[in-house]
Amino acid sequence: MLGLLVASYNIWVNFQKYTDKFIAKLVLPFVPHRISPNQVTWARIFSIPFIYYFLVQENYIWGFILFSIAALTDALDGAMARTRNKVTERGKVLDAVADRGLILLVAVIFIPKLFGWNLLIYLALLEALNASMAWRAKKKIKINPGANWAGKIKMIIQCTAFTAIFISLFSSWVLWLDLALFLLYISLIFTFIQAFVYPKTYEEARYA
Repeated sequence: MLGLLVASYNIWVNFQKYTDKFIAKLVLPFVPHRISPNQVTWARIFSIPFIYYFLVQENYIWGFILFSIAALTDALDGAMARTRNKVTERGKVLDAVADRGLILLVAVIFIPKLFGWNLLIYLALLEALNASMAWRAKKKIKINPGANWAGKIKMIIQCTAFTAIFISLFSSWVLWLDLALFLLYISLIFTFIQAFVYPKTYEEARYA
């Protein structure tokens, strides 16, 4: 288990490094410096009601388009903040709110209908545990180091799972739902790990 955690951490560090470089070279030249990472995060937050509307109306094409754009902005605002030296305490909080809001919205709409309430309850309880551990750790050092590596891996897995669900709505291939269910259970593991990585993350931030 420890080997898996170390491998996951190393994979994430390298993945983030290369995605930041990729976004900095190919995307950020088209993003004016007057646009801040926080504004991109706010755009993700403001997109959530529109995604909800389209999904409730069963307009899955537009729901999927907006969900995909919103999910991609998670990589964009982070890369902007790190490569342009615009990391802020408010941005860290907004990023967590945007991520959880986006994922929980889609989870509430799709998971009970497709996989039952138990999975949604597990997800909600683990997210509550996450919030509690983050709050307790933050109280000790009075600063917010932002999302940890396990949380970001979890976010990628969950976005991939919900993408598979969207594809299943446009396809008759039921294996997309099997893939989505498998990924959601994997994400529960990383959600659990995320909660207990928080104390270490905050200690590292304290002495940084």
